[in-house]
Amino acid sequence: MFRCLLLLLVLYGLMPAGTVAAGTGGAFAQNNPDVLKYQFARSYITALSYLKDIDDRLSRNTPEKLFAHQKRKMIMATINDLTLDSTDLLVVKNYLLKYLTAPNMLMRKTADMVVVSVSRQIAINRDEKTLWEKWYDLNAAGQATRPKEIQFVKDQYALELRRKAADDNIVQASVLMTKVLQSAKNKGGRGHLLAITAAQRQELLDKLDSFGSSELDWGLRPGQTTLQASIAVIREILEDSIWTSIDEK
Repeated sequence: MFRCLLLLLVLYGLMPAGTVAAGTGGAFAQNNPDVLKYQFARSYITALSYLKDIDDRLSRNTPEKLFAHQKRKMIMATINDLTLDSTDLLVVKNYLLKYLTAPNMLMRKTADMVVVSVSRQIAINRDEKTLWEKWYDLNAAGQATRPKEIQFVKDQYALELRRKAADDNIVQASVLMTKVLQSAKNKGGRGHLLAITAAQRQELLDKLDSFGSSELDWGLRPGQTTLQASIAVIREILEDSIWTSIDEK
């Protein structure tokens, strides 16, 4: 994932000045024109709020906690949570679909990464639901033998590896989203001017705080969830005073 992220950073000018070959400034302005940037950022952050709902289900009243000694109820609750997760992921996808034809190519790339990632996660949820349903039937029939349990755990692990890869793409997209917010007026793509006004910037930060106020640190760090990492990189560009709003002098 880290190697892929470095490649994306280089391609879209996110590496520090001097690490990108000369002449990329024109490409940056051409592929990242200052159109629909506030609208896109607002849609992107709103989409992230639905990932917060998924995170809450995973970290709070999980089926394992609620039905620790009631296996069948735990399985059915897990299946229900997967259905709810897929519904939230579909909302995320729908918020960004319209930007796949945006005049801003970097915006398109960012939206495409999210759409592809959540589509994969919806497919993974469908496969996991099927896995749990089969496990439920085996338990109900008294056929949940130790070898079948071992295979069930192996199948779950394989699904989690697929899910992790899809999650990594969301983090990469969030990094690129911060690049979208930067103005095409930055010379060589290396300035510190945003393409949004101070008021729009505050509105975006308020929207981020409406579900991410517990994540106040900036930047990517080891151990973050997909949502935590996304909030951190977006918060950094919105709060850091080194970045100037387009209406500020």
